[in-house]
Amino acid sequence: MKPEEYKNLVLGITEKDEGARILQGLVYLLKEYASEEALTKNFVALQGEGKEEECKDLLKTLHRKRVFGIGPYDEYICPAGHEKDFEEIALDYLKAQPKLSAIVKAEVDAGNNAALTMIELMLKMSTHGLPGVTQYEFIKADISDMFSPEVFQALETDFIAKNLCVYGQRAPRHEFLWLYHQTDDERKAAQDMLIEFREKELYKMPQIKEFEGLIGEVIAESQEEQKAKKEGLARWAEFSQEQVDAVSAHFSGFTMDEDFVVLNANLYVDRDTLHLVITDKLSRYVIREWKDQPVVFVTEKLPKCVQNLSRVFEDAYPCYEERKLAIVVPNEVAYANFDQKLFSRLIARLGIEKCLEF
Repeated sequence: MKPEEYKNLVLGITEKDEGARILQGLVYLLKEYASEEALTKNFVALQGEGKEEECKDLLKTLHRKRVFGIGPYDEYICPAGHEKDFEEIALDYLKAQPKLSAIVKAEVDAGNNAALTMIELMLKMSTHGLPGVTQYEFIKADISDMFSPEVFQALETDFIAKNLCVYGQRAPRHEFLWLYHQTDDERKAAQDMLIEFREKELYKMPQIKEFEGLIGEVIAESQEEQKAKKEGLARWAEFSQEQVDAVSAHFSGFTMDEDFVVLNANLYVDRDTLHLVITDKLSRYVIREWKDQPVVFVTEKLPKCVQNLSRVFEDAYPCYEERKLAIVVPNEVAYANFDQKLFSRLIARLGIEKCLEF
């Protein structure tokens, strides 16, 4: 087909059919990830429930009329040789995308934690996902566990309908939600807003001051136990007692980690070290990607993934067997894969009699 014939064919169909215009834009956006499944999911979000069969029938028609070709992954593509006209037409049909920062501000003003958490995860994770797991799997599992599967489904549909993101999928195992065509400045502005909101929310948690007080008690208890030994060390090294205490025990205090959007601190007592992470809802992403060890994640609700941590760490580096981590819900339960005197003292102060193994 000659270029002019192809252009007239596409315009003749799309000018009369909104569904065809939507699919033209989606195929252009998604490139090799424009599978039937991906196009149908986006189409239904944009057009409303009950449009699955309409979308599939329309795709068959557009393929039969040679508006779309089929690529090596069974995805819908622009027919070879017509890329320029395809792009020109598709760009005319793409709806204006909202600014990510404006969406985040609206959700912050509404106090919509679920929406903000999902946007946060999309900003953190590349569309390529992590070794062994797709970005979409991670986000879907986290939002479903933290809130509910229904909340995830509603947010996914809402974000696609607002043209904030698009769903892409390709066999055998690649799927994602893409915050497409957002500038680096826009992403940075949205991220800064998210961090500011989350920092305020986390510092409101009553556990923060309580936790800092408990850590002070742990340090004091340890120093009392080691008092005689430290006095001898102070005389031998010609240090003051305060200097020896500072060397043998240190707590950094909690600060905001802007990469993971959690509060973190370091605790050192008598040669034992713990990296402490506090958040209201603990995500698989933070558990997997946090590299400092041994780490204690303190949260308000036990994540469901504790029952299958090997899946969270599939193909991760370091692997699960080489990590030392614990997840603690104060006054309820603690899980860990390591044993340490300082950790035992800490969870005892947090109202936990016995630590369970993952």
